[in-house]
Amino acid sequence: MSESDTITRNAKSNLAFTLMDLPVEKRVHMAQFYAFCRIVDDIVDEPGMSADERHAALDRWEEVISMRVEPTPGIEEEVQKLVQEVQLDIAPMLELIAGCRSDIAPQQPKTRNDLLAYAYKVAACVGITSAHVMGASPAAKDYAIALGYALQLVNILRDVAEDCRKYERFYLPADDMELFGVTCDDIRNQRYSFRLRQLLAYEAALAEKFFGEAEEYYQKLSVEDRNALIPAQAMSLIYHTILEKMQDDEYRIYDRRYSVNNFRKLWFLLRARLGSVALPSFPSVSEWSFIKPQMTGDKEEK
Repeated sequence: MSESDTITRNAKSNLAFTLMDLPVEKRVHMAQFYAFCRIVDDIVDEPGMSADERHAALDRWEEVISMRVEPTPGIEEEVQKLVQEVQLDIAPMLELIAGCRSDIAPQQPKTRNDLLAYAYKVAACVGITSAHVMGASPAAKDYAIALGYALQLVNILRDVAEDCRKYERFYLPADDMELFGVTCDDIRNQRYSFRLRQLLAYEAALAEKFFGEAEEYYQKLSVEDRNALIPAQAMSLIYHTILEKMQDDEYRIYDRRYSVNNFRKLWFLLRARLGSVALPSFPSVSEWSFIKPQMTGDKEEK
């Protein structure tokens, strides 16, 4: 078993689960890309490393994917082979490294624009590369970006307590927290309140907006692109269900970590495979016109 297979299997992530739908070659390539993403993220999050060591490890990965160094046997060699075989544009991968690097000395985003700039690097760029590896055409880029934003926002909402407790990180925009009267001390001390619920519902509305936008982009893609992106659509179903669970439960983020069991994941993968991916609970983009256009920004220029 390759090192990328081992990393992917051990991660037991939602993405790893959905990869079973892919043809063997694409599944191998996605496992290699997922392993790269996992390692870069772990460099920042795993205990026992100094800030300088973390930066040096990320520097090494920049050199690996840029083909500036000879790879070591194992995952470095696999990732270089992936870049060459699939002819990857490494710009999104470098953006991902930059986004992870910013978490070494994290700063709370002040505005939603700041949050989305971060989410573009650590999630939308993952989506862009994943779509290419899965075999989708460049026409899928807008879909990948919108879905990346949606998934990252759900992650942020779900992990508010864990990010604070483990890493002293706050991803909810400072302006939004001030708007609803929620402080970082409230989160540190796990104060559950009406104000917190309103804040999280406000951020959930932004996630819903991007889920809806991604679905509209998806429906406009060719049949070939939609088929290539079945794992991504299954991820959309999984994460939207997590969001709905939080909404129905009034965001009890201090009491539990929301997830979807494997049986439902398998059902969502089947739904995506059968083409039953229209999600009526997703609002159309026009229904979210109260969200100012500049909040989403034009991250494609990054």
